[in-house]
Amino acid sequence: MPEPVSQALIDQRKIDYLFNRDIKPDDHNSPRAAQNSQQLHRLGLYDELESRQIVTEHLQGVLLNDRNITKRFINGFVDSQTGELIEMEIEVRDSLLPGPSGKFVQIHSSWEVISDRTRRFISAILYGR
Repeated sequence: MPEPVSQALIDQRKIDYLFNRDIKPDDHNSPRAAQNSQQLHRLGLYDELESRQIVTEHLQGVLLNDRNITKRFINGFVDSQTGELIEMEIEVRDSLLPGPSGKFVQIHSSWEVISDRTRRFISAILYGR
């Protein structure tokens, strides 16, 4: 059985991405950020402090249970400054976020596994109808 997560690191720029705020336009990020924001709006969550807190607390809570881990893998990339190959262990976790509208959204969140049992939030995809 894995040891419990000791800490969740969630950069507020990642929350900006979920709310489609100040996103650098490109072919991948722009449509995904717009999709995520639309799903949050469907739930009744808008780019306000209270909604951001709800989303952040939900993501922190996702780490309390290791049964929601759907995938683990090693992601390799080349550091653009050093040219060094970097590998990071990634967990994908599945959760349901309820909103004030009474609707739910399914979240696939990706987390970097850090050796001290900390998890760093990388990204999320929100799905709903």
